[in-house]
Amino acid sequence: MPNLLEGIKVLELASYAAGPSAGVILSDFGADVIKIEPLTGDPWRHGHLIPPLPSSEIAYCNLIQNRNKKSVALDMKNPEAQKVFYNLVESADVLLSNCLPNVAEDLNVQYEKIKEINPRIIYAQINGYGEGGDEDNAPGYDGTGWYARSGLMEALRAKDGDPVPIPLGMGDMSTATALFASIMSGLYHRERTGEGSKVTTSLIENGVWSNAIPIQAELIDAGTLPKFAREDWPQPTMNAIYKTKDDRHIVIIQLNDRVLNDMYKVIGASHLIGDERFQDNVSRYKNHKILFNDIQAAIITMTLDEVIAALTSVRVTFSVVKQTRELPDDPQANAIGLWPEVEGMQGVRTVNSPINVSAVEKVKPKPAPEKVGGDTVSELKLIGYSDEDIQVLVAANAIGIAR
Repeated sequence: MPNLLEGIKVLELASYAAGPSAGVILSDFGADVIKIEPLTGDPWRHGHLIPPLPSSEIAYCNLIQNRNKKSVALDMKNPEAQKVFYNLVESADVLLSNCLPNVAEDLNVQYEKIKEINPRIIYAQINGYGEGGDEDNAPGYDGTGWYARSGLMEALRAKDGDPVPIPLGMGDMSTATALFASIMSGLYHRERTGEGSKVTTSLIENGVWSNAIPIQAELIDAGTLPKFAREDWPQPTMNAIYKTKDDRHIVIIQLNDRVLNDMYKVIGASHLIGDERFQDNVSRYKNHKILFNDIQAAIITMTLDEVIAALTSVRVTFSVVKQTRELPDDPQANAIGLWPEVEGMQGVRTVNSPINVSAVEKVKPKPAPEKVGGDTVSELKLIGYSDEDIQVLVAANAIGIAR
């Protein structure tokens, strides 16, 4: 069965997480992704060595952001390397870049230049704060552009609590999915019209999209959602968080009154059934402290396993607040193939990308490029460079090859 993107050639001029993660999804569907690295390599190759990330002999940041790819090392500030890059562009379908606009101008890889070389190319651009305005050249990471600037950091701050950082790469990964969708939209447009295009997304756009409902309320002057302590949450059966006897937490979202009555029975709170104070969302809101305290009083007498068994038996919509260390052994995650094994890495697993198409298979994950410039020679030979040409470029420090 052919892969969805078999025959699609992608040049990835991007580092760290958001842009390269989109490249991973493209590679998962069979695209030939050539990562253009500086001669010293993408700094994210060493991300796993940055405290407080867990240390490992396996460069797992490089693995998750760069699996399946090839590595071509070019000094993009060198005019000779830029010529090599342009030659690669001629046969490419997609150029994926996280260069800021001013950097793209400095390196001569702006859309207008690339379009002259290959009018059919999909030029995929990602940055922190979008195109236009005074901040389109401002540096951004997901903790700044996606999380803090979008209002998400403040929205998730607990009442009377300090802002908390997000898990590393959280906003990058969701933004990468949007970039993948943008690229696929560009390819679809080209399929219909024969024309290339520029497609873009940014960290702030995706953060704002994630925070869209509260922002929409602000846009119509409906007001701001107040902050609540866990025990003061105003809808005890919608997004309410409860603590178990063994100091774990669950989230309950249940709107069906019949199921709620069943839930009250199985947790030992049958006295809540038929109580007029809790008959609908409005009454539950008015009396939320009483209802929350009664449900919490019941659940705190039960262990997590007991709560899971009870709520599952009556089909309550809930989830355990999982700890990251528990996820590799999560039965459902394993059943749907979230942790595929990496070929040639002796049982090492990785995280599957979240896009699935029933008619095609994904590529089995392969390791990230081990050596910077490991594919420079082979890729340049494919576009007509001789051994002598390559040695001249090496001597000029325009390209890097694996030793």
